[in-house]
Amino acid sequence: MSTKTDHRVRTGLLWLKRGADTVGVLLFLTAFTGFIVQIFFRYVLNQPLAWTEEATMIAFIWTVFWAAAFMVPVREHVTFDVVYDIAPEHVRRFFSICTMALVVVAFLILVPYTLDYLQFLMRKKSDVLRIPKTWIYGCYLLFIVAFATQGAFRIYNLLRPNWRDQI
Repeated sequence: MSTKTDHRVRTGLLWLKRGADTVGVLLFLTAFTGFIVQIFFRYVLNQPLAWTEEATMIAFIWTVFWAAAFMVPVREHVTFDVVYDIAPEHVRRFFSICTMALVVVAFLILVPYTLDYLQFLMRKKSDVLRIPKTWIYGCYLLFIVAFATQGAFRIYNLLRPNWRDQI
């Protein structure tokens, strides 16, 4: 790949990352704002609002799955790394490839079941805002596809000559 093309790819990826981070921040701000509005109306005005609870819950669900899919790198997710940390580099590489392969396969197996469940939810709507539940829980499909894709790229990078940069 030429230097110019490589620079364009890196610039494009940087813009995608910034966009994903912006969406994540906006989702979190939506959840936080809904929470504050809910507290104000419930405890200050003594007039609880039903929509704020539902909107906050939806925004929180999307925030969690969005952040896990697009904002937190695969290497930064919670791991049990007691053995991993004390192992030599080549063993850590092997562990990483094996665990990522298992995650990718498991998540790819989940895709049709998730699609089936989302199709089941198509006719259902949320209680207060009447938002189709497919839209509320569709972020899970987005998460498993994005995370599996990141896992596949991690495996690819671990199989390249500069794999030590990925450990």
